Amino acid sequence: MNAVIDLGNGDSLQMEPARRAFHLYPGAGGAQIEVTLRISKTHDLAPGIAYRVSARMYVEDNMRRQRMLCTLDAANLVTPLVRAGDVQLSGFVTDEQLRVVEQLRAGGDLWVNLKLSVSSVEWKADSEAADSDSAELMLTARGRAEQKARLSGEVVYRSNEEPRLTALPPAGTKVVFERPLQKQRTGDLRFDINAGEWAAQMAAVEAGTFVELLVPLAGGADYAGAVALLREARELLREGNVDASIGQARKALEQARKEYGTQKLYEAATKKSPRTRALPERWAIMVEDLYSTMSGAAHNDEVTKEFTYSQEDGAMLITATAGMLKRLAADRQTL
Repeated sequence: MNAVIDLGNGDSLQMEPARRAFHLYPGAGGAQIEVTLRISKTHDLAPGIAYRVSARMYVEDNMRRQRMLCTLDAANLVTPLVRAGDVQLSGFVTDEQLRVVEQLRAGGDLWVNLKLSVSSVEWKADSEAADSDSAELMLTARGRAEQKARLSGEVVYRSNEEPRLTALPPAGTKVVFERPLQKQRTGDLRFDINAGEWAAQMAAVEAGTFVELLVPLAGGADYAGAVALLREARELLREGNVDASIGQARKALEQARKEYGTQKLYEAATKKSPRTRALPERWAIMVEDLYSTMSGAAHNDEVTKEFTYSQEDGAMLITATAGMLKRLAADRQTL
């Protein structure tokens, strides 16, 4: 559970998740995600180099198939030492993404893979002269501002531009020209987020206060039409059109009634005592009762004209219909 990134000079960066590496913070339509890593150098052979750290965050299902979740970036540059320090990466995930992650996690620990990218600007010796007699130089004003004395008798000139004029440094001075060189290195860091820790973070952003099912898009135009109706029902409910939303969900449920043949099963089941009903008959009763309950929003007869449905009623009926379509997607190969 650590990443080792070779720096190409006999040194390396080491990165691992902090003790409490993962946090979610409430946002509009989603959450800010923050991942804290511990970063250090093995030897610090080239001290003082600052790095920008970023990552692409992937989550895994139980088959270890990876799904891209978001990008993460550090707000500030970090200058690692041999002694480990922290670097915080942050990004944003939507409510919909969090619900997908819940499906992938399936109640267990969540495995994460960070595709790390570490970039830096390092100075490379471009040319040098032994003394002032063989080095006539004069850096531009921009270059002169970045000159630095390293050792006694050695002057290092750092600049993005070539020298244009000439001037003699003190006798015996060793002159080194350096130019900036951008470098980027990558690595992978895989670790797990405990199920309890994930649930606590979800509760903190109130992402677990409602239920929404992901309905697979199984083959067939008829099934796709049912899923489209369910989407319309959800949008109508969000707009506050409760009766209309229930009506669309009822139309979507007709696909499950047709595929399972619930009307005939229902007629046979109601002639039996509840304890003697087979499982398909019990499912059929649930489907038909759900359909009957939703019919009150579509009809306006002597009985149903007094029916009123709340926003919560609509959410329950749409979610129940989604559950039936999800079950149908799994059973369709055997029907």
